Amino acid sequence: MIKTFGNNIYVVMYHYVRNIKKSKYPNLKGLEFSDFKEQILYFKKNFNVLSNFQFIKIINSKKIPKKKSVFLTFDDGYIDHYQYVFPFLKKQNISANFYPPVMCIKNKKVLDVNKIHLILEKEKNREKLLSLIFYYVKKFLNKNSEQIELNKINLSSRYDDKNTILIKRLLQSHLPLKIREKIVQKIFSDIVNIGEEEYSKELYMNTSNIQELYKNNFSIGSHGYNHFWWNKLNKNEQENEIKKSINYFKKINVYDKNFSVCFPYGSYDIKTLDLLRKYDIKFALTTKEGKINKKNIHNIFELPRYDTNDFK
Repeated sequence: MIKTFGNNIYVVMYHYVRNIKKSKYPNLKGLEFSDFKEQILYFKKNFNVLSNFQFIKIINSKKIPKKKSVFLTFDDGYIDHYQYVFPFLKKQNISANFYPPVMCIKNKKVLDVNKIHLILEKEKNREKLLSLIFYYVKKFLNKNSEQIELNKINLSSRYDDKNTILIKRLLQSHLPLKIREKIVQKIFSDIVNIGEEEYSKELYMNTSNIQELYKNNFSIGSHGYNHFWWNKLNKNEQENEIKKSINYFKKINVYDKNFSVCFPYGSYDIKTLDLLRKYDIKFALTTKEGKINKKNIHNIFELPRYDTNDFK
């Protein structure tokens, strides 16, 4: 567990929050709901838990509260956030920010990152998965897997073994987009016995869920439209991701002047920062590990976060 002190803000990042061990997918990596409740009660007792409005006020004033503070953020629009997180936070009178990618909410599509999560949950043999990936690489690219520059893939990770992170890197970013989409879909079909639309309904919030969150004073922000790696897109493609997500949230009446962004995969570049200014984004969250204090609070588009597991 990280050491926490006053005069710092700790932004906490959550993904899956559910009764994992009793679910259909007991090997899914996420936070048990019982542990989540315990963590929230710990935060409530020991921290100043900030709302989106309070967080923006601090950013604008550059005045860090004397009492150590936390700001809660939930990525990817999972139904967990509506079924488990929302009722419990509401009961505790605690606010939070939610960042759902639009495509999975609007079009009932399953993000490749979530297909990969389920593939890894179903198939424990990582060598088998890597063999499948290289087989399809050879088939679709008409190249040997050795020609994919594996030595250039960063295998460092705080949470995964090297084979697992290699699988994720290959299927999330290292291979060409169209090729990795085909491979993910093939392996998903080979290993997971569930249709994409059915799994989408099971996995993500719907529009009315998001609207109910907003009506209860929880904030909604952009996590992109398609959940692409923004640093791999040109400026027009990045703008499309931001603009389309804003337009959708405006359409369903969950957009306001305090709108923020959470970078998909933590990915962004200098083009992204220009676009955030253009669209009057109030702040942006990365996946860089760290606390917010007087040294970095001015850097409002590159704010660090901690994973929930850092507070166990």
